[in-house]
Amino acid sequence: MSDKEQAKQALREKAEAIFRATSKEAPITPDEMSADEVRRLLHELRVHQIELEMQNTELRLTRDELEAQRTRYFDLYDLAPVGYCTVNEAGLLLEANLAAINLLGLPRDALIGQIITRFILDEDQDSYYLFRKQLFAGAQPQSCELRMVKKDGSVFWAHLAATLAGGTSGAPVSRIVLSDISERKRAEEALKSALAEKEVLLREVHHRVKNNMAAIIGLFEMQQQTIDDPQAKTALQELSSRVRAMSLVHEKLYHSESLARIDFQDYIESLVAHLRSSFGSEGIHYEIAAQGVEVPLDLAVPCGMIINELIINVFKYAFPKERVKPGHEVDRIQVTMSHESGTFSLSVADNGVGLPCGFDLQTVETLGLTLVRMLGEHQLGGRYKVDQTCGTRFTLAFSPREGRKALE
Repeated sequence: MSDKEQAKQALREKAEAIFRATSKEAPITPDEMSADEVRRLLHELRVHQIELEMQNTELRLTRDELEAQRTRYFDLYDLAPVGYCTVNEAGLLLEANLAAINLLGLPRDALIGQIITRFILDEDQDSYYLFRKQLFAGAQPQSCELRMVKKDGSVFWAHLAATLAGGTSGAPVSRIVLSDISERKRAEEALKSALAEKEVLLREVHHRVKNNMAAIIGLFEMQQQTIDDPQAKTALQELSSRVRAMSLVHEKLYHSESLARIDFQDYIESLVAHLRSSFGSEGIHYEIAAQGVEVPLDLAVPCGMIINELIINVFKYAFPKERVKPGHEVDRIQVTMSHESGTFSLSVADNGVGLPCGFDLQTVETLGLTLVRMLGEHQLGGRYKVDQTCGTRFTLAFSPREGRKALE
């Protein structure tokens, strides 16, 4: 007798035993039944047999479907390209797929039951405990990056992403997705190293440009000492100041934390201090307002040169010695820079005698104001407003986007 037949025989004997134990009436024999009752009983038994066969077929189909689902689960879970593991609140590994097994370097039977912190580098244990505490305390998905150790002692960077779930005993467990991110970390370190090297090179470039411009300024100053013509001396002094305005941008970038932009408040203060010492503008009160404004290199240089030209113009013409000041008014120069909604606004103002009658920035032919117009309108793509209500105020509004279009 086969195992299947033996199982059927054992099941029948068990069923008969249960029937005898639970039936209170004596079984009816065929001799006590009429022919119709026997036929009816045989009919009922046959129908019941068919019902059982149909139920057996349905159970077999359900079993096959469950087996297919189990196979799909195996494909999705066990053969996934990332590690999956289940860890209880005490930190014990309850389940692990093949990827997790390969990452940690232990066979499944040796891995299950191990405490997960055994595989975490000592220096990163605190990171894991914080990650686990936040997960079980807040029931919100958590993630962290830390270094893990394989059985052979090799270290790799891992990304852990976990969610809480109910365990078979009702206690919460964490489902952890474990990914090896060592390649990404190496790429990040290489990128950081490349960026650091690039920053050093850029700083060196700015330093060299500043030094070269300082050499040019020195040559201008030496040439001034050999010239007796006052106009030529002034021209060289103004030219030196223009180069200094450009050099100062590179100097600020060299010392700045960011090589992309400079603190414009600090830049204007340094530029004005240089102009004061170069052109002997004693007795003039300065107001500088550009706090919090940071300007990139391609904007800082033309803005600095515009400020340079306008302030030199103020020194030369706004405050003549014969001017009569109303009341106790002091000579004043005001420089402001603001940046709102993508638009910069640069203003240089004084309370001097004002511009000559009929002044037109578009037709002026002096070198300084021609530079002011070209830099502001053509290079920066901005528009000037000149206010002569009280002294003179040049205001330039420009957008970096418009400035780039103007250069194209």
